[in-house]
Amino acid sequence: MKKLCRTYLLLTALLTIAGCAREADFLLPEPEPVRRYPISWNILPENTRALVNNNLLQTSCTPLANGSNETVGVWGDYSVNSNGQNTNFKEFIATPLTFSPETYNWSYPGEARYWESQAVYDFRACYPQQLMTSLMTQIDATMMQGGPINTLTLQEDLLVAATQVDTRTARLSDPVKLHMQHIFAAVMFKVKAVDGFVPAVGEVVTSCWLQNKNNATNLFSPSGYLVHSGNAAPDIIWYPYESSVAPMYVWKHQGVSFNYENTLYTANGGLQGEEYTRNDGWLLFVPQTVKEGTLQFCYTLKNAGNQVFSVDVPAITYKYGTKYTYLLEIRGSEVTVNLKIAPWNHIDSSHDITI
Repeated sequence: MKKLCRTYLLLTALLTIAGCAREADFLLPEPEPVRRYPISWNILPENTRALVNNNLLQTSCTPLANGSNETVGVWGDYSVNSNGQNTNFKEFIATPLTFSPETYNWSYPGEARYWESQAVYDFRACYPQQLMTSLMTQIDATMMQGGPINTLTLQEDLLVAATQVDTRTARLSDPVKLHMQHIFAAVMFKVKAVDGFVPAVGEVVTSCWLQNKNNATNLFSPSGYLVHSGNAAPDIIWYPYESSVAPMYVWKHQGVSFNYENTLYTANGGLQGEEYTRNDGWLLFVPQTVKEGTLQFCYTLKNAGNQVFSVDVPAITYKYGTKYTYLLEIRGSEVTVNLKIAPWNHIDSSHDITI
């Protein structure tokens, strides 16, 4: 009887242990909390202001001791779909971004903002923030519009960007890529004597300007209204505004020699039109189409008295983010216009056009 009891107790103990083991086998670990990533930034391309002012955007947005740095302004909204309805939230409103050379990162003031799961974010940015906000009548995450912007009084490289991030598919550890775009076209005029033509001793270009022809229609306009819309596929649209036949971008100089290729609208030796020399010889135009026989480039020579020489600007469509280099090849009384066109941030022009 005692032996039977001992056997029963042993079996009971073994069954209890086995039961505990089987129960432990089926206990699942607690799930780890979903990791939240802070929203960070990357401004592209890095050389976006290398053509104008010979300055990187990072340099312009690096905080200085006197607080005189520029900023990239950012707007950002996100929407969450619940039961078939979208609810929108504003995450960034005119938030300034600055650059740190020490960490090589872009940052914004205040606490970090974190991505929301199952959300779609729209972002919009502009540079320089303070100037752009003064020119625009509306800036938010989905639209930027304003004007008129007059390039006769404003020769500043203005940049915009927009993008969209879907947190359901994006890698949230990556920074938001803001591909900045130049809203203007950059135009340069050069002169050179060719084919053995030798200008008279001391002959130099003393002034130049652009002018619509008196009998032209659909005149070139130095000003316009800007619309920047879309996020997944952002676009820049210009509406030219106000035209006249008055001289535009008037520049006077002590004298630019054209015995060799030389650039007009330079700062050294300038007498008038300083506002058109700040970009190292590049004029900033409102993007638009110029029809044949509409626009003239005019210039004067030192030894020609009051005579004005004019050359028709061939039909062209000036596009934003593109640079155009005109070379006026002078052969006595004849002038040939050569044109080079390239993306703004390219060092060399992509192709030559002889007109």
